[in-house]
Amino acid sequence: MSEEAKIRRVALIGAGAVGAYLIWSFAQTAEIDFTVVAQGARQERLKQNGIVINGERYPLRVREPVQAGPQDLIFLATKYGALEEAIALLSPLVGPDTLILSLLNGVDSEERVAQAVGAEHIVYSVIRIASRRTPEGVSFDPDRVIGLNFGLTASQTEENLQALSDLFARTRLRWNRVDDIQTDLWMKFASNIANNLPQAILGAPACLYTNSTHGYFLAQKLWTETAAVAAVRGVRLPETVLIFPGQSASAKYSTLQDLEAGRHTEIDMFAGQMLRMAEEAGLPVPYCEFAYHAIKALEEKNDGLFDAPCAST
Repeated sequence: MSEEAKIRRVALIGAGAVGAYLIWSFAQTAEIDFTVVAQGARQERLKQNGIVINGERYPLRVREPVQAGPQDLIFLATKYGALEEAIALLSPLVGPDTLILSLLNGVDSEERVAQAVGAEHIVYSVIRIASRRTPEGVSFDPDRVIGLNFGLTASQTEENLQALSDLFARTRLRWNRVDDIQTDLWMKFASNIANNLPQAILGAPACLYTNSTHGYFLAQKLWTETAAVAAVRGVRLPETVLIFPGQSASAKYSTLQDLEAGRHTEIDMFAGQMLRMAEEAGLPVPYCEFAYHAIKALEEKNDGLFDAPCAST
């Protein structure tokens, strides 16, 4: 990326918990044209209301993809289930030199985006942030954010990664370049599975893993299964489960937050994706299989499936 092609036009698709952190990070970078891309009712809502972050309302520049036009950098920060909708917005936003960071949970969103726009646009990345999303807005402790990691892959250039480093250095974003971004992706994937799913099933806070040997047992089993699948794909993870530090012992992670708010979760991306990869590898993953069906049943409970008396068969 040449001097003339420095990153100045930045677009965000997805103004949830991760998107809110990016909005906050870029809010004081006046020389960057930062746009939230949305359509329809979502566009109107964001235009009118902005977003509340840590109790402060941030106005947003919201445009449809054609209005926004080609961007230098695009952040994808939707839920996994909205990835196809986000990909459908990309075409007017992607120019010859556009870079895309897909910050979704899981280990396959980069591949899916690359199939749509070309691998040369994709920068592999991971973001870690302990946040809480409520109807009132998004909250996080900036001092406890781990932040954004990104790294070099065969489809990307050192010049482009340096351009990202130069950009991020001018923001409030916490970021780091890592040598092995693929392992980092899998570390986050395994951590999410091990930390999110037992908590969501049991409805317990983060101290489940420090105060209960049973909670820790479940987390370790889920981690071991994920590590086995990762090994088949050439990624070696530590044997011992990584437990999130969280914001506090009472922290609730995203899957439990979704269930308590009556939202559908990302279980298809977590355990569902694991089941697909394990089947391809011929590996048994009974704890992931149980977690998948347990959380699917909790979603059905939220949907009201069990509200009416069950008919006898």
